[in-house]
Amino acid sequence: MESFLPDSVKAILLGLIAIVFVLNRLSRRLPHVDWLQYFRLPVVEMSEEQKAKQRRSGNRMAGLEMVLAGVILPILYFVSTVMMFSEPGTIAMVIVGAISVACIAVGIWLFVRNW
Repeated sequence: MESFLPDSVKAILLGLIAIVFVLNRLSRRLPHVDWLQYFRLPVVEMSEEQKAKQRRSGNRMAGLEMVLAGVILPILYFVSTVMMFSEPGTIAMVIVGAISVACIAVGIWLFVRNW
């Protein structure tokens, strides 16, 4: 497959991106150098209340993802065993079911705790 850009142009662009990242880090490390401050990205300062609200929202999302993983895990196991033309084993189903119940329980606990 033919590339849109030649390899030399890709190398130059990669070098420029790396230099900009280094200058950004240097601008934070050396705040007294004026010309480096052009490479500093703006940082949004949040209050403690906003941080706590965002943390709770993230924890609720993690709880929802855990519940979703607990629901999808047995379905995924069953579909994958059927697609491989084998029968789901009893021990494996018990293990997958236990992990699924644990994921759902942890997800509900996280969701309720951060409500």
